[in-house]
Amino acid sequence: MAGLIRDARRRAGVTQAYVGRQAGLSRASIANIEAGTQAPPLYRLALIAVALNVQPAELLPPLRPDEAAGLPARHAADVAAVWAQAAKMRDGHGEG
Repeated sequence: MAGLIRDARRRAGVTQAYVGRQAGLSRASIANIEAGTQAPPLYRLALIAVALNVQPAELLPPLRPDEAAGLPARHAADVAAVWAQAAKMRDGHGEG
């Protein structure tokens, strides 16, 4: 995630301070997020995405279904459900 946020910020041509102001964080927090030493909660990630004019999903690394095996059971089930819904939508059988 860290590199994706940094790359998106650079493409947008904005500073860490700008992104921080837009997301309600300090410049130092944005620097830490970009360095991978701090992870933003999802609502802040959404605000960072807005500041960078990208979709929040663009700031997240891809997750393959088999990677969910190492997650706690509750999270693995959530990931599996999302993958199942995405597959339905891709096949034209879901809503969206």
